[in-house]
Amino acid sequence: MGTPIPTNAARFTLAEIAALTGGVLRGDGARETTGVRIDSRQVRGGELFVALVGETHDGHRFLADVAPHVGGLLVSDERALPAGAAAVVVPDTLAALGALGHAHRMRWASQDTGRRVVAITGSAGKTSTKELVAAGLQGAGVAANVTQGNLNNLVGVPMTLLTLADEAVAVVELGTNAPGEIATLTALAVPDVAVVTLVAAAHTEGIGTEHDVFVEKTAIFGGVPPRPGLLAIVCGDDARLQAVPGAMRYGLADDAHVSVISWQMEGARTRVRWRVAGATARQLEGSLALLGEAAAVNGAGAIAVAVAVGVELDDFVRGMEALAPVLGRMSPVEAKGGALVLDDAYNANPSSTLLALRTARAIADARGGRLVAVLGDMKELGALSRAKHDEVRAAAAAFADEAFFVGPEMAAVGPALEDAEAAIEALGAAALMAEDVVLVKGSRSMGLERVVAGLVAGLLPSGGDDDELGVGGEEE
Repeated sequence: MGTPIPTNAARFTLAEIAALTGGVLRGDGARETTGVRIDSRQVRGGELFVALVGETHDGHRFLADVAPHVGGLLVSDERALPAGAAAVVVPDTLAALGALGHAHRMRWASQDTGRRVVAITGSAGKTSTKELVAAGLQGAGVAANVTQGNLNNLVGVPMTLLTLADEAVAVVELGTNAPGEIATLTALAVPDVAVVTLVAAAHTEGIGTEHDVFVEKTAIFGGVPPRPGLLAIVCGDDARLQAVPGAMRYGLADDAHVSVISWQMEGARTRVRWRVAGATARQLEGSLALLGEAAAVNGAGAIAVAVAVGVELDDFVRGMEALAPVLGRMSPVEAKGGALVLDDAYNANPSSTLLALRTARAIADARGGRLVAVLGDMKELGALSRAKHDEVRAAAAAFADEAFFVGPEMAAVGPALEDAEAAIEALGAAALMAEDVVLVKGSRSMGLERVVAGLVAGLLPSGGDDDELGVGGEEE
């Protein structure tokens, strides 16, 4: 997990922990712990240390080191307990961690009936929407607790819930790569407002078909129709999500509850006009540092959340305007020589890649330059991989003036380069001009951030002819 786990000050007695987890108490049940830790290096004194077990690690190895300093231990292997240690023994420490996160979330909400949990998922756009919501709430003066980085899984979500303190709103991102994970995470977070940004081919290797992805993502609503009392928000541009009854819709359609009226590029920012329907119908306008159509639509989704939680919309939009692009997520950087590089190398799936191509084309047109695309493999697509990579190659031929494809899955459907270093070499023949735009996008494991670094540092070789590679967009 790339993002550091935030610390927390959640308080439990060992007796409470045993009751909440269904565990067996060993020691004084009245003993109190302050803070839940899964990393022994974060133990300072008095915490509950949870011995998680993963494919490559086992927290039970550190029990002897932390036992003198913690308030208690949560373990699944009683044999590893140091003599005399205060502990709760459970069958599964990961499930027990989730139970503690859920309990703390419910306790947090019970202390103020105005507190709300907003949960966000989707095949693309969930992180940007989450960040726009967080920035908007800050602009509106609403204290919010927000998922940090990629802490959107079975470990990250409960650890995020345990950090809840005095905030009015919790904004929790939910991710998945296997069936049932969204349902499990939703049961922990118990959202008051739930958002699905998009249903598309992503993680289909682990989840199944695109319909299976729909079932998995809409589990955030408790299924279809949504559970009573939940305010469901969906991107109405997704045909599948239009079928969610009673949901608040946002997107490009005129009949959406929050619709994008227009968007245009202004340098490295996106000027957007939105319409909010309903009893307080009005228009809003903002300039976002995020780019293109995706920024406009994700902004509409964030505004829908603002309407749902009842914050001042003008201040919310001003907060969104202050959000800077997240590194590796369509973030603009300047190449040596002046070309604009769109660094979208953090992740990729077919839908997000097609949208990135459309956005990059619009930016290139606004600059009066060419669009050069460097597109890497999209991982975890399973049986859909060949068709989806072929679809992306065809889109690149339509949108880009020149395209370079990277990786074995791209190579399975046409000519492609081996790795990022080969792409840097091939880009030397592109003779980039200051007005050009270079889109760099692929799954994280492709390491295409090295292409971005090479462009910024001016590492491209001069001259050369790569026509024999068959990677020109016009040849696809």
